[in-house]
Amino acid sequence: MKTIIDKISRFTRNSHCGIGNFDGIHRGHQEIVRTLKKLAGPAGKTGIITFIPLPFSVLKKAPHLYLTPRKEKEKIFQNLGVDFIYYFKFTRRFSMISPQEFVNLIATKIGPCSVVVGENFHFGKGRGGNAQKLKELARNLFSVIILPRVQDEGPISSTRIRELLLLGHLSAANRLLGREYEVCGTVIKGKGKGRRLGFPTINISPPREKLLPLEGVYKVRVMVGKKEFLGAMFCRTDIIEVHLINFRGNLYRKKVAIRFIERLRDIESFPDDESLHTAIARDIARIKDKGT
Repeated sequence: MKTIIDKISRFTRNSHCGIGNFDGIHRGHQEIVRTLKKLAGPAGKTGIITFIPLPFSVLKKAPHLYLTPRKEKEKIFQNLGVDFIYYFKFTRRFSMISPQEFVNLIATKIGPCSVVVGENFHFGKGRGGNAQKLKELARNLFSVIILPRVQDEGPISSTRIRELLLLGHLSAANRLLGREYEVCGTVIKGKGKGRRLGFPTINISPPREKLLPLEGVYKVRVMVGKKEFLGAMFCRTDIIEVHLINFRGNLYRKKVAIRFIERLRDIESFPDDESLHTAIARDIARIKDKGT
């Protein structure tokens, strides 16, 4: 999969593209990709048109915690079979362009033959353009297909998923994502307390821009290369600590992917190591009992 940043591209000509922020690449976003694949057929190219950074972080002048930071987003789209991602550089100046100017940029820099958006899509200065406006302005430049929002007890959105994760409603968030929420990172040195308690752990410092769910103890699936292990994870705002069940070895400096399956309980304070040991053993027994 190619990545192209804000330049005229020959590779993207006559492609079929989806436009949006695509944070999370949830089931609604996946429906856009499925539509693109149908339009393209076996010989056509499919692409995603999005922005770096996402508009929120520029317009609100605040750090933005992503469901899918850039590398993770690219990995997911590649796995979905997308041929390229085209990034517009989103700046204050870019935010001031008119809807017509934005459409012209798509036509001149990317040159798609069709574009797919959700019905809630907005663009241009002050979000002055909507999906229907895109269709009007793009006439004679490229065709526009507007998809209804995918519903699951209400419209699926990145904002809704973000709120569910922060409230600890993991199963609902995973359902809207269409997959288990994932955090990737490199194993770093810890303090060794888990090992002293009889439950050795790996410590991961997550990307600063990655949204972590509500603090707590979670049942997780840990991908180490092509191998998969169940684990008990202790998640805080700045560190992830995981005991891998039935694992022996050293993962220091290795890259791992942690997939959240179920939230077991809040993080608690214990009066002594023996009480903590008992609680961890109980967590692990619950995870083993439920299997995968």
